[in-house]
Amino acid sequence: MIRKTLYSLILLLLGSLAYAQTDSVTVIGSRHGYMGGQTRRTLATIVLPKSGRIDISYRLDPRTTRLIERCEVLASDSLVVRDLDDYKGRVAYDAIPLSGKERARLTTDKRVLYLTADVAEDPIYSPDKLRGEILSVSINGRSYPIKQVGDPTSRQRWRTYTPLFVPGDTGSRNFRIPALIKTSKGTLLAFADRRKYNQVDIPEDIDLILRRSEDNGKSWSDPEIILRGQGKGAGYGDICVVETRHGERVIITFVGGQGLWSSTADKPMPQYVMESTDDGRTWSEPRTMQPQLYGTHCPDPDRQKYAASFIAAGHGATACYGRIMYVAAMWDPERRAFDNRLVYSDDLGETWQVSEPAYDRGDESKVITMPDRSLLMSIRNPRRGDRIFSVSNDGGITWEQTDRYAGLHDVACNGAPFLTSPSDGMRLMHTLPSGPGRQNGRLYSWSEEKGWDEGVLLTPGWCAYTEALMIDDHTIGYIAEEDEEMSLVFYSIGLQDLPLIEEK
Repeated sequence: MIRKTLYSLILLLLGSLAYAQTDSVTVIGSRHGYMGGQTRRTLATIVLPKSGRIDISYRLDPRTTRLIERCEVLASDSLVVRDLDDYKGRVAYDAIPLSGKERARLTTDKRVLYLTADVAEDPIYSPDKLRGEILSVSINGRSYPIKQVGDPTSRQRWRTYTPLFVPGDTGSRNFRIPALIKTSKGTLLAFADRRKYNQVDIPEDIDLILRRSEDNGKSWSDPEIILRGQGKGAGYGDICVVETRHGERVIITFVGGQGLWSSTADKPMPQYVMESTDDGRTWSEPRTMQPQLYGTHCPDPDRQKYAASFIAAGHGATACYGRIMYVAAMWDPERRAFDNRLVYSDDLGETWQVSEPAYDRGDESKVITMPDRSLLMSIRNPRRGDRIFSVSNDGGITWEQTDRYAGLHDVACNGAPFLTSPSDGMRLMHTLPSGPGRQNGRLYSWSEEKGWDEGVLLTPGWCAYTEALMIDDHTIGYIAEEDEEMSLVFYSIGLQDLPLIEEK
């Protein structure tokens, strides 16, 4: 079955305009987030059957009107899914200011129009939505019927909302796989795969890329490639990051080489580590950790059968006594299944140990330290259904599956478990798409009395991998893979904002 997404359908529609007459105007709403002070945020995308003298009537929600400093129409030959300025000058357009209220009159030879708004900077945050709809469009005096694709625009405001990696940035066609950490010095490090030619995993030619923020996500450094792939079969990807207990090192682990399906126990897929001792400014050369973990030369006979392993992208965990931890999915080619095991170090990442299996036939998994010092492993369910959880009470050496946290729906996707701050009661939270498929990224909260709640919708529409953690006592830092073309976007979300977020 071929999946035709909204974006794909619109591209097909636009391509067909050159060959067929149409008697309607296509209007596309936006569900992306925004923040105060941003300019040229799209209120509606209008695809015209022809160019000429255009007259547009639109309506804005009264609350939206109060947020807006001015409106413009951006006329372009390009149809894109995000705000045009997210592409940093790569999408050409003519900017046409509007003088009338809820009406736009212009003459253009372009056939894609973006009705946009400049949003006022408000020192007091409120979770207001940008809402608007197109009422009528006429071309050269003739009124055309409107075909609305999806819902009209409804854009949620966040404390910060910053596209970190957008297709085309740094000359890369794609980006994927977010990882985020806040260091002991207060710096946010946001990592991603720079997938230069396509969205495909290793063994493609992939670089590792990083942006840093020293003001809790309000501004970010330019992207920096910290490790370059050397061609197909020699790339790197899927970063998981952790910091040692006293901040001596930030350690990332990642895979590379020939990829999972071309690996054998005699030639296993490499697993690497790199370190920074200066808050992510510079990095060591990569070194392999794989011989300590799996493959023919592994010292543990039980793990010599594994041909490959990957540690789930995101952030790892650090115990109060200094142990640093990741979760690996180790591939047994004979059983054609992954075993989840904890990978840990007690000497600042110099050497690595591996636990007993935590789950048989699992997938990407994360680990967090709970308030009682037990470890909780959240395991992606490859069969879809509920998320799988295992608990360890001996520092991660042995594991037992638990039903205590059952009931969290899993669409077979990577997500992020984390605890809120002590001042918030150290609540267990988890990000995941709610579906259908990889759509509608939500933030779920668990309580002993009610289990998992229904979740707060953070990322409407397409949403794949997500990453989240507390960036201060009251604020969540969240990164989502948005849109089918995959832009990685950073949000900061106040805990007190969550009850105010509207679904639609």
